[in-house]
Amino acid sequence: MTTQITSDGAMQSNHPSYVVYSQTNQRDQNEDSFQIFALTPALGQKPVIIMAVADGMGGHAYGEDVSQQTLRKLSLSLFEQLTIESSLNRCATEVTRMTSDDLSQVLLNGVEQANAYVRRMIEANKWGIAGSTVLVTAILDNIAVAINLGDSPLFHYQASSGKLTKVTQDHTVADILRKAGMITEEMARYHEGRSRLEFYVGCPQLPSNPPVYQVQLASGDLLLLCTDGISGSLLVEEIESVLADSSQSLRAMAENLIQAAQTAGETDNQTLILWSVRENVS
Repeated sequence: MTTQITSDGAMQSNHPSYVVYSQTNQRDQNEDSFQIFALTPALGQKPVIIMAVADGMGGHAYGEDVSQQTLRKLSLSLFEQLTIESSLNRCATEVTRMTSDDLSQVLLNGVEQANAYVRRMIEANKWGIAGSTVLVTAILDNIAVAINLGDSPLFHYQASSGKLTKVTQDHTVADILRKAGMITEEMARYHEGRSRLEFYVGCPQLPSNPPVYQVQLASGDLLLLCTDGISGSLLVEEIESVLADSSQSLRAMAENLIQAAQTAGETDNQTLILWSVRENVS
C-alpha cells in the first residue's frame, strides 16, 4: 500500500509545496506514520507548520499502533501548548510573538509527553518491548526547529550552496560508537548496532539533554523528513544528487529517492515528507 499526498498551493506567507509518500515496501504491514498540519498561536500571527514522521520499532509488538499513538499524543500536546495555552487568560489585543527558543521548548515538552503516554500504553497492554522513532519539525518564519528520537532523520538541502546536511543525529548503538570515534562512518553503515536504538518513544529513560536543532531557511531550500527505509540504504551524497536536480518536481524527487533505496536493497517501510519553500520567507 502506498500513500501519496502532494500540494502545490500556498500556506500563508511561506508559499510552500510539499509531497508525502508512505509505502509498505516488502513488509507485511506499514509501521510508519506521518503528519503535516499548521497551528496558529494567536489571531494575527503566522501559523506554525508542523511535520512529523514516526517508525514503529521493527521486530517488536504493535509497531503500527505505537507510531500512530506517538504522533497522536505529540500533536495533541503541540495543539494545547501552541493554541490553547497561548490564548488562555489573555486580552484579545495582546499578542506575544513566539520565538524559535519558545518553539524548541514546546517540541521538547511534546516529545516528553508522548514518551510518557506511550510508556503507560505499553505497560497497560503488557506489550513488553515496544516503541517508535519520532522526528518532529516545526517551521516558524524562516527557521525550522526539530527534535528526534531514534533513527528517523531530518535533512536540509541549501539551494544557495547545493549542499545537503543531515541535521539530526541518530540514536543507534552504531552512531554512538561513531561519535565516540570507535568506528568510522563507513563501518557504522554495516555495524550490527545500526538498527539497535538507544533512545526511542517508549523507552524507560530519555536523554538528559536531548538536542533541539534549528535551521535557517532561505528561498528554494528543501527539508527532507524520512524513516530509515529511505536513509538507511542511501549515503548523504546519493540523497543530495537527487535533491540537487532542480529540473525535477518534488514528486519526481520523492519517487527517485524511494526507488534508489529499493535498488540499494531496502526492504523496510518507506516514508518521507519533502518540503520546499518556493518564495522568500520573512
